[in-house]
Amino acid sequence: MVKQEAASSSNFTLEFKSKTEMKKQLRITLGLGLLTAVFVILSSFRSASGDPNHAELLPTNDKLKKDALEILDTKCNVCHRKKNPFMVFNQKNMSKRAKKIYKMVFIERKMPKGNEVRLTNDEYIKLEKWLFTQNIF
Repeated sequence: MVKQEAASSSNFTLEFKSKTEMKKQLRITLGLGLLTAVFVILSSFRSASGDPNHAELLPTNDKLKKDALEILDTKCNVCHRKKNPFMVFNQKNMSKRAKKIYKMVFIERKMPKGNEVRLTNDEYIKLEKWLFTQNIF
């Protein structure tokens, strides 16, 4: 009988009738691990290939930009139009101002100002996803 102590500090031991049985169990375990890895990899290729069931997981840059502009327009431009008209965001200038947006919203947390306008968690996530496509890091 072969006893194999586990590497952890617990009192866990595996008992095999022979080394052959131990090797067989090891092959089965490794095989199952390999199959799991292959399944995960193939699943990721499937979702990246345009599977309509996973379309929301991989938004396009255009969709991200559209979502970000909607957030900037409804949450930021409301105040900027009145108090800082030279910083009103639009489709043409938003990419140029991405680094400043990231700094003010995510680093310094100065924007949005006051208590009137708040970004939801979903809006923060959408804005940050778009910013990560802007090569500002």
